[in-house]
Amino acid sequence: MTEPTSHPENPAEAALLAHIAEQSKTDPLVGAKLGSREVTQRLIAGLKTERGVHVDSMLCVLGALAGYACQAAVRAQAVAQGLPEEALFTKVQTADGKTLFFGDHLNKPLAEDRYSVWGIAAGGAQEAGCETFPDLNAIFQHVAQDTGSEAFGVPRVPEQHQAHDLPLNYLRIIWPALTPLFEKFCPDRTQWPIMLALSAQEVIVMAKDAIDPALALTIVMESAVPMSKVELDAS
Repeated sequence: MTEPTSHPENPAEAALLAHIAEQSKTDPLVGAKLGSREVTQRLIAGLKTERGVHVDSMLCVLGALAGYACQAAVRAQAVAQGLPEEALFTKVQTADGKTLFFGDHLNKPLAEDRYSVWGIAAGGAQEAGCETFPDLNAIFQHVAQDTGSEAFGVPRVPEQHQAHDLPLNYLRIIWPALTPLFEKFCPDRTQWPIMLALSAQEVIVMAKDAIDPALALTIVMESAVPMSKVELDAS
């Protein structure tokens, strides 16, 4: 996999960012919307091989990024309130010494807010023709039960639809590579989950003839929920 990178600002990009700043006065989500398209294009370029783009892997990547973006958003909320970054989480120490993050604040951008990762991605699946949606509660329960085990963070999807790598491994490589892009299009980190969910939505719709939209949504959420909880620097 070619690591997706952010490029130095050029005049066209500067003009685009000025446009985002102006349009955000009337559409606060314009940066997230435009940024999501850029994310999609960067990932297509980074994941493309001579055989094309493995869509299952791309959905896994986007789920992982969107999930971890929820944690980044909650950390930003805490700092904005004058609290320590981790103050709004319930922290769980696993037997192997890892820290995982849980709590209502984390669930909101992931599954409960008006513009949650689940809501946006499910909207894409519905647009693509999905009629029977995955059981989100079952995904949350499975992640909680797998805490501290080798099964944690391994998407439960058919073997032929497994990504080429685990969500955590994608996250370790791609999150730091794309963070400058996120910051450029969305200075407000609380909008990062929206931006990445919109990218996932776009890919679900684009790939509807290649993968069942219900399965595509499952891959996204099976990746997003556990990756919202990991401590990336110590993973």
